[in-house]
Amino acid sequence: NLADTMLGSRQLPSYEAVNVHEPLERVRSLIVNQTKKKIKITRDYDLSLPDVKADRDQLIQVMLNICANAVQSMTENKEFFADQQPELLLRTRVQRLITINGALHRSVIRIDIQDNGPGVPEEILESVFYPLVTGRAKGTGLGLSIAQNIMHQHNGMIECQSIPGQTVFSLYLPWESNHVAK
Repeated sequence: NLADTMLGSRQLPSYEAVNVHEPLERVRSLIVNQTKKKIKITRDYDLSLPDVKADRDQLIQVMLNICANAVQSMTENKEFFADQQPELLLRTRVQRLITINGALHRSVIRIDIQDNGPGVPEEILESVFYPLVTGRAKGTGLGLSIAQNIMHQHNGMIECQSIPGQTVFSLYLPWESNHVAK
């Protein structure tokens, strides 16, 4: 159990056709219940997206880890929000011509989880996906490492861009075997 907590589950993904909005909505409802509506959650979904072959529960874990970090960052830094409300934006889009793990894909599904909090500290931004790296006093530094591992298992990737007032974690998932031959 300790190894599973530290490194993520050793269980292989159970792939099935998943509409990415299902796990996003599950995570959104959890966040709404947890925060008692103190954080505004905006949805900007492209409802025409195709299903991906994924493990639904593992996608929920990835999205929940990222959203939980955003919520904790925003609630722990209330002084940052003197003139605005904490907000989480969930956005889905098709992204064209993306290289993931050396393979060029014609199109992938991009899921952005964006917050308007203080941002990831610049000194840890490059290493934020490494185990035990955290910018929070009570953080374990495991959530993003586990999220990245799960995304790799799904032949996808995760990226982070952050400045004060806008942090975006982008998840890229191939939706078919559509990589371009080298």
